[in-house]
Amino acid sequence: MVDAELSDLRKQCVASLYSCAENVGLFLDGQEMETEFLKLKSCIDEYCTMEARQDVANQALERAKNEIESNIEPLQDRFEFHLSSMAQRDTDNNQHPYMIELNKKVEMGCQRATQNLDDSDLAITETQDRYIDPITKRPVTDPVQNSVCGHIYDRGSIMKLINTRKKVICPVAGCGSRQPLRAHQLAPAPPAPHHHHH
Repeated sequence: MVDAELSDLRKQCVASLYSCAENVGLFLDGQEMETEFLKLKSCIDEYCTMEARQDVANQALERAKNEIESNIEPLQDRFEFHLSSMAQRDTDNNQHPYMIELNKKVEMGCQRATQNLDDSDLAITETQDRYIDPITKRPVTDPVQNSVCGHIYDRGSIMKLINTRKKVICPVAGCGSRQPLRAHQLAPAPPAPHHHHH
């Protein structure tokens, strides 16, 4: 296989390891999550090493080629000489971009796992208890419901539309009702259902 194909393949493998890490972060917890992250780290570690080796080999080859013009020693000898002198520099894979990226994903997974434990079942936020007005995109303060299609708006913003335009239809994106909206179709809306996080 050609070097270029190999490094492409390696990039694909690394990318799929990243998405594995994201899934592990989303779906596993505790010991299980740690075990999987460790496996992923050792895979990435190997890829970092391969990449480093390939880089070193390419550089050694370049140096050997550059010297050949002025030197009669066979290319192979020069290559091996450079390879051995360069390969001794141990690379730290933890600083490798692949590993840094993976560690980010691991961190996110761990944060999510601890957040899940902290969130009580009743962590209700302000806006989740209120309807969002399709016109202003803000929480509704005075909800009214369209008796034709059932969509809910803020009284203020829907009345403003009705009073300023000749023909108003339901402003909810994708609403099937194309009927002109009249003020008498609006009734006070029931309170918004509570949303609980689980």
